[in-house]
Amino acid sequence: KMGKSALVLGATGVVGRELARELCESPDYDEVEAWVRREIGFCHPKLRARIIDFEGISDIAPHKFDEIFCALGTTMKQAGSREAFLRVDVDYVYAAAKWGKAADARRFVLVSSPGASEGSPSFYLRAKGRIERRVSELGFDSLQIVRPPIILGERLDARPLERLAAAVFKLLPACVLGKFRPLSGASIARAMINAASSDACGVQIYEQREFL
Repeated sequence: KMGKSALVLGATGVVGRELARELCESPDYDEVEAWVRREIGFCHPKLRARIIDFEGISDIAPHKFDEIFCALGTTMKQAGSREAFLRVDVDYVYAAAKWGKAADARRFVLVSSPGASEGSPSFYLRAKGRIERRVSELGFDSLQIVRPPIILGERLDARPLERLAAAVFKLLPACVLGKFRPLSGASIARAMINAASSDACGVQIYEQREFL
């Protein structure tokens, strides 16, 4: 049978890069496209990497993908301001989801954050809650929102606090704070691809414990 086609957004990040790799390795997918702002750093016969301007997503000609995996995101430090942060984590993600809906993608898989809520006192978690709601309102056949724990992985911008937390968690027995245990980008990517193989319809939210 024909394999599925997938589009990955944010494929230069820790989770996105692993997602692109895992999708290419999976026999279930024939075609994997990645939209990136800079070179992705690896090649595969199934992979087509396109450097795009995320400001102009709505101008990209529609192309049908079965599934869209969105791991697009920045940090406050990288973005430099709240406006710049919202531009990437809310506006670009929403533009990509809207593009996908218009191009008739059946499923959208969104990487969010534990605690995402528009009512949160944290600016970051409010932004995540907002994009979850806005993508939900687009009405995909299947929307899978993934709220992974702390992500271990090689980042270009080291986040000292996350690194410290990850080091501490590694020393604790598994039963302690299990649901907050950090995971590698690869294990989160695999969990997302497994989720996408389900027949689930409507909005599914995968919390941290579902990854373990």
